[in-house]
This record gives sequence, C-alpha cells and structure tokens, in this order.
Amino acid sequence: MVKGVVQSARKIFFTTKEHKFWFAPDIALEDEFLLSSHNWTGPTCIAYNCAECEKVVIDYSEKAE
Repeated sequence: MVKGVVQSARKIFFTTKEHKFWFAPDIALEDEFLLSSHNWTGPTCIAYNCAECEKVVIDYSEKAE
C-alpha cells in the first residue's frame, strides 16, 4: 500500500445516511464522524492506496500535519 492523502474543498466525514444538503452537513448523528483535519485551510485525510485491489483506506486516527 502507498501512503498519501485524500483532500477536499470541504470537511470529509463518514455517515451511513446521505445528506440532502451535502455542502453544509450537520454532523450530529451517532453514526457520523469527521475524518479530516485542517478543515479551515484544506481538509485532508491520511490515506493508503492499494493499486492491486483498487481500494483507498483512510486512517482517521492519524492526522495530517
């Protein structure tokens, strides 16, 4: 696996239900949590890519510097 980052223009979060207004999510449900750090300057998640299985794994315990 190759270490890298996933970046976005907005906060990156996990949820089990899609939000109707995804551009302004209210992360308040028990099954939702923030994955990214640096949310005001460039939301970033540490991630690992497996080219063989075509999966990206986000390690939200490790915060981007």
